[in-house]
Amino acid sequence: MIRKHKQFKVQAVATLLGISVDQVRRDSDEAGIEVERQAGSGPKTRLFSVENIFDLAAFRAKKHGTRFTRTKIGTIYAPKGGVGKTTATSNIGVTLALLGLRVLSCDLDFQANLTISYGYDPELTHDEAENENIPLDTCVDYHLGHLLPQWQNGQTLTLADVIKKPFGENGPHLIPSEVTLDRLEALFTVDAIMNKKPDLAIAKFLADGLSGKNKGIDLSQYDVILFDAPPAKNQTTRGALLASDFVVAPVSMEKYSTKSVSYLAGVLGEMEETHGKYPQLMILGNFYDMTRVRVAAQVIALTSKYPKAWLDKQVSTSEEFKKVLDDDENLPLVLARPSSAAAGEIRAVTKAILEKMETL
Repeated sequence: MIRKHKQFKVQAVATLLGISVDQVRRDSDEAGIEVERQAGSGPKTRLFSVENIFDLAAFRAKKHGTRFTRTKIGTIYAPKGGVGKTTATSNIGVTLALLGLRVLSCDLDFQANLTISYGYDPELTHDEAENENIPLDTCVDYHLGHLLPQWQNGQTLTLADVIKKPFGENGPHLIPSEVTLDRLEALFTVDAIMNKKPDLAIAKFLADGLSGKNKGIDLSQYDVILFDAPPAKNQTTRGALLASDFVVAPVSMEKYSTKSVSYLAGVLGEMEETHGKYPQLMILGNFYDMTRVRVAAQVIALTSKYPKAWLDKQVSTSEEFKKVLDDDENLPLVLARPSSAAAGEIRAVTKAILEKMETL
């Protein structure tokens, strides 16, 4: 499913890609990207589709060599809900792809908020879609569990069977989720009872996919793999964290967050003791407003205790996020409102995360 109903003028494309209007025109001509022209008797303004934009980002990445030498794996995780975790995951994934990186996002929460944010309906059945004349690709049939041996029971699926491409081939790809993913935790529990180390299952899945050992799951094509993990500290979340190079922990600056960050730091410490490794911690301040006393106090507390983990870019409280939820396009904010202050902050946060990723 590729969204074709929203179109972008050249200035918006320039903002999204961080280049000049003239560069957009030159690169799109050089790449041979077919861009629709505005109808009517006036100027034939270029109208870029979402797919056009990601195709242009991919062309520029190939031209300038902006790819990682190895795939970086990260988890977006917070020990409690309501801190903007899924919003951060969807927008960071999109922004990384706009920078020309190949991104695979994986929804690990059976509530499937990330999947929904990319335009899919995990509750929709094929019969309902046909009756309502909704594209069948809007339905979600598979999730990460279907790619793991714990689940398969004789049914072997490839990555191509499972992934969604909401913005075309060169946009971020998605391993979606739906309610039956909750069963994966039960299967992991059985593995734990049988001493099969379920906390290493995701790491093995990634290693086999990156090395070429699993022919049906080629993960080497991606620069970044991002997990959107549920708040619960379950086997699935632990497995994603253990497999990751870094973890981005969004914290709500409107609430006291030092305890939840301390909890996460403790979880990572346990991993180091048990497995000798843990992901690099990055703390993202959400709902940020330094004019509020509580926020200022939290910044002081967090930066004092975790100076290396605190990202120097934050996302402010903004009504834009709520407005996007009501839009018919159902696009992540960075695409729906590219010129907004909130989108600019997300781009700055993503670049701050990218700088840390490059050192891993």
